[in-house]
Amino acid sequence: MAKMKKRSSGSYGIYGIRTVESRRSRTGLYRVFAVLLFLIICGAIVWGIKAHRDSRGTITPDVVKPVPDNDAAALTFAEERAIEDSETTAAIRDFRARENDSSANQFDLQEFERQRLKQQRKLYDDALQAFNERKFEKCRTILRDMLVPMDSSDSLYEPAANLLGRASMNIYRSGTDSETNVDYSVKSGDTLSKIALNYNTSVSAIQKANGMTTTRLNIGQKLKIPQSVWSIEIRRSDNKLLLKTNNKLFKIYNVYPGSAISQSFTGTFRIFSKQKDPVWRVDGHTYQPGSAGNIVGARWMALKGTGASADAAGTAIHGTNRAGTPDASPGAPGYFRLSNDDVKELYDLVPLETTVEIK
Repeated sequence: MAKMKKRSSGSYGIYGIRTVESRRSRTGLYRVFAVLLFLIICGAIVWGIKAHRDSRGTITPDVVKPVPDNDAAALTFAEERAIEDSETTAAIRDFRARENDSSANQFDLQEFERQRLKQQRKLYDDALQAFNERKFEKCRTILRDMLVPMDSSDSLYEPAANLLGRASMNIYRSGTDSETNVDYSVKSGDTLSKIALNYNTSVSAIQKANGMTTTRLNIGQKLKIPQSVWSIEIRRSDNKLLLKTNNKLFKIYNVYPGSAISQSFTGTFRIFSKQKDPVWRVDGHTYQPGSAGNIVGARWMALKGTGASADAAGTAIHGTNRAGTPDASPGAPGYFRLSNDDVKELYDLVPLETTVEIK
């Protein structure tokens, strides 16, 4: 039951319960506040979006430069965008002036050639010093890097090629070359020919690698067996024979093509037979080894085409019937001559089935 309370004014009021009218008035006030808050938030969002759009649409001279209307202006525009300092700009202008100046261009080429020759000379001198100090592997490494990009017409090509061959052969004969030799211990029943066959090398190569003068072996004897993948590249463009081991340059030989070079073929071949002191037969005549008419010299390595060159006529690598270089002597038609000293050395190094690429 509601109680009556007397006010200070002398009137009475009800307390202890809330009337319906009081609750309704407060609820209305809350709704007004919520609507006002919502309108304020919406206004803030709209203002933020508008400000963002206005900032994106603002264009200042620092942001965009006008695009020129012609090629000359476009070039200037591009340079200004790419080059920020005056030194670089001056260098580019100087280069363009020299580019259009034939005499300056010729000077640049001559300077480049001088620098190239200077670098070659330094490499060769370093290699020669290493050779004289008996650092043959260092010498070989320098010369390989030097010779690969060189043209055979360069003045230092022949001296460098000769020095490479000497260094490679010194390493090879020492029996310490990890690129071309493996260790082997002689077992009961071994012969040099059997070992050579098993390792796809030659008896003479084993003898040279071990300084042997006979074929006699002892059980337990330690041998260095030449064991590498030999390959030959013959370049008809400059008449060079490049001997490689495991695809690395080993030695370069001079080649003297036969009198009818048109009969020589390009393509991939293999050595399918080898012969020492061969007999030469031509036009019904037989010329014994060492005779004046035997133009194939001291060694004969017959080549047979493989792969796409399988149907090509055979050719050969051989020696000569004269001492020294054979360049002035008549040669076997379509074949590739070496000096007798070179062909003997090559014969002992490479086994049967060696790949020969004629370019």
